[in-house]
Amino acid sequence: MSSNFDNHAIHRGRWIRERLLGNRILEVPITVNAMLPDEPHRGLRDRMRVTREAYCWKCHQSMDPLGLPFEQYDHIGRYRTMEIVVDKEKTDKVRAKDPLFPYRTMTSIPMDTTGAITDSGDPKLDGAVKGPFDLMEKLASSERVEQVFVRHVFRYYLGRNETLADGPTLVAAHKAYRDSKGSMKALLVSLLSSESFLYRTTPAREQK
Repeated sequence: MSSNFDNHAIHRGRWIRERLLGNRILEVPITVNAMLPDEPHRGLRDRMRVTREAYCWKCHQSMDPLGLPFEQYDHIGRYRTMEIVVDKEKTDKVRAKDPLFPYRTMTSIPMDTTGAITDSGDPKLDGAVKGPFDLMEKLASSERVEQVFVRHVFRYYLGRNETLADGPTLVAAHKAYRDSKGSMKALLVSLLSSESFLYRTTPAREQK
């Protein structure tokens, strides 16, 4: 979720919300300019203040608190405790003497990697997190996250979304996964021997 130079905490938070918690985030409205301020002298959390405006926060409250804890790592995955930003005061002083000076003076500011899990559907999972390790431990021990994972595996191997009729298959697959202490093999055996798989039909578009 990073570019060559920057992290993307918002995209990361959306991925966690949709892929691990099973929720859905609406697409960006066409009336919104989804850009953070070009302020290299400020940290990412500070520049993300624009997402906390009332209109934006309706969706960003579901993403930002999940993505920000992983700011503990830079865009290539290196662990860090400080964030590097432009030292605006020193840079301005140098350029006041030489307007064509091409470089910027850098400095570092402390990292704030706190975040939160909210509205997950599991009250035991919701709550503040101190950093990425706290967030990972909560997600890894969550039964809801396991269920969402089983749902994604179901969709991959059956090539379609689940329906209400697939409820027993999903419950049985999750039970097999838990009873085997996280065995992917046990999960697949349960799914591929289920009625949902054995009695699957060819989609109408492929029958034509």
